[in-house]
Amino acid sequence: FVIHSDHGFQYTSKVYIDKINKMGGTVSLSRIGNSLDNREAEYWFSIIKSECLNELNYSKITFEDLKKIIADYIFWYNNYRIQSILNWKTPQQYAMML
Repeated sequence: FVIHSDHGFQYTSKVYIDKINKMGGTVSLSRIGNSLDNREAEYWFSIIKSECLNELNYSKITFEDLKKIIADYIFWYNNYRIQSILNWKTPQQYAMML
C-alpha cells in the first residue's frame, strides 16, 4: 500500500515512516508547496471529511468502528452518491458505462 501526504511533521518523522515501512507500505510525499501533485487524493479526503468524518465523536468509537464507518461510506459513495460531473450517475454506474 502507498500512503500519500504532504510534508507535515507527523508524516515526515522517522518513527512514522519506519512504522509504515514495517507494515509493508511506502510513504509518498508531494513536492513542497505543490498540492497539485495529489489533487485527486486531496479532493477525496476533503469529501470524506466533510460528509462523514467531521461529525464523529472520536472519544466514543474504537478503531474497528472507524474502519467500518469508512468502509460503509466508501460503499455508499461508490454505489449511491450521484455526481454532476458523472452526468448525475454514481461512480459505479459511470464505470459500468466505460
